[in-house]
Amino acid sequence: MSIEQWTGYEVSEATLLEAANWIASLDSNELNDDQQIAFHQWLQSAPENQHAYLELSELWAKTACLNSMHEFIEKSVVIPFPTEKPEEKPQPVTYAAGPSWAYSLTIGLICFGMTLPIIQHFV
Repeated sequence: MSIEQWTGYEVSEATLLEAANWIASLDSNELNDDQQIAFHQWLQSAPENQHAYLELSELWAKTACLNSMHEFIEKSVVIPFPTEKPEEKPQPVTYAAGPSWAYSLTIGLICFGMTLPIIQHFV
């Protein structure tokens, strides 16, 4: 697919080549002041220069991003889906505790039963 089909904007091969050269030069960080001025003049000289630069710089950035992730892509492992249904482990039986008020009532009745003979002795 050509850049014209991709963007719908007709850009000449010479402009694309020039934009690619500028992008490579900018990426190297070795431009002096005169070269930076020349780049800005080239960029402002024609709308197709700006369009070619924007499209190719976006492509350059995506490529750089993929290159930085190359190690992760090489190390990735695809986890296969299981072909069988896993065995269901039997759940341990848990006995529910009784209501908390029942314990209090039981302790209260025991205490009352122990003090009842003392109360009856004085009455």
